[in-house]
Amino acid sequence: MIANLPLKLPHLPNSLPSEGSVRIELVNGLLIFSASIQTQARIKTLTSQQQASNLTSEEQTELDGYREFISYLNLVNETMKNTFLYPLRSTVIHYDEPFEPAVSLEDWEVLQ
Repeated sequence: MIANLPLKLPHLPNSLPSEGSVRIELVNGLLIFSASIQTQARIKTLTSQQQASNLTSEEQTELDGYREFISYLNLVNETMKNTFLYPLRSTVIHYDEPFEPAVSLEDWEVLQ
């Protein structure tokens, strides 16, 4: 469950490479984003060290950064899935005549 994530990441984990850290798969017509195999291996190593109580404070900060990063990937995946499953059900307004005013002249004068 993802809760209370800020919309803007303050920073990425220092050990997260800028390239090759995200894997993209196509599943049932949807793009799914996940951590790369190398990133998953690093998370597994840090988690094992944490369970053995052998993490330094820098490694704990790194692990926390990875967890936040994974939460954002999950948020993106859930957003994309929900957009696919539940598209907007509103009326799309379009104009047959592209040069036709969007509002009447009377309404335009009121708006000004």
